[in-house]
Amino acid sequence: MDVGKLLWGIVLAVVFLSLARAFVKRASRSPDVKYNWGRVVLAFSAIGLGIYLAFFRQL
Repeated sequence: MDVGKLLWGIVLAVVFLSLARAFVKRASRSPDVKYNWGRVVLAFSAIGLGIYLAFFRQL
């Protein structure tokens, strides 16, 4: 496995997780905005799966 690609994958995964956490934190505090949490989770899961497949499985 290429070490450079692995490190970029880790960096992008950390950035993605921190952005996802910030979104959930802000969205849960917002009383006026309603989210379809199933679709939100599905969207973040798809992005996370894409990062995993591209950088860790190297597909």
